[in-house]
Amino acid sequence: MAQSFDVTFKLLFRRASGRLTRQLFGEVVEWLDPAQPDVRSLQADLVARSSDGTLRHVELQTTNDPAMPFRMLEYYVGLQRVLRERVQQTLFYAGREPLGIPPSYQSDSTLHRYTIVNLREMDGEDLLQSEDWADNEWALLTKTDPERVMRVVLDKLARLNPNEQGLASATFVLIGGIIGMEDEITRRIRSEMIDVMENKVLGPAIRQGLEQGRVEGRMEGMALVLETLLEKRFGKLPIAARDRLYSAPPAALVDWSLHVLDALTLDEFFT
Repeated sequence: MAQSFDVTFKLLFRRASGRLTRQLFGEVVEWLDPAQPDVRSLQADLVARSSDGTLRHVELQTTNDPAMPFRMLEYYVGLQRVLRERVQQTLFYAGREPLGIPPSYQSDSTLHRYTIVNLREMDGEDLLQSEDWADNEWALLTKTDPERVMRVVLDKLARLNPNEQGLASATFVLIGGIIGMEDEITRRIRSEMIDVMENKVLGPAIRQGLEQGRVEGRMEGMALVLETLLEKRFGKLPIAARDRLYSAPPAALVDWSLHVLDALTLDEFFT
């Protein structure tokens, strides 16, 4: 499950330029390959170069993994070896439980420190004021009243370009799963937004716009989120199902995103 959230978190950070992204990475000018070739391949979550030339490594965490401090040390050493530059490290915690990970690894001979950004303890008002919908969605995992976040996000979703609306809806559902709100979010999205898609006049126009105004990177990102949600429910997808997902037209991805948590089987999802 944690890996499912990682996929969505990475997608949100890499596509956005909102306030939370800038807080963690500064003004990103380049996303780097976080893989560290070695005897045991280490895969950091996100590594970026900011506009001031700083290399920043952010590790995403939704659980209190007791091995995390040592892993941060491993990532630091591995990244220094591969990139040969100083790296600033941040642990981004967005879990349901109170944070229980210390900001350092310490032994008799070693002390390694890193920064922790605990989304759970943040005031989300600044994120809700952002024009970036990803910032608004992140606010659900802060101390801010979830109902207030829901109202802001649903209002933003209703005004999004149709190319982004499905992606934003799917990621909001998955983020809600961290705090057990995925069913409520799905219900609210369906009840407050589905009428637009089913309207006899507006629905076809939206679908036509999706077909004519396809944005490939965003549609691929939306397919990735749907794949993550489906694997969370039904396990590893068959090759045929995955191919169908990634070759689907944008309108189909939007329609599927609205009932991804309602389908009882994989076959039902695709009908």
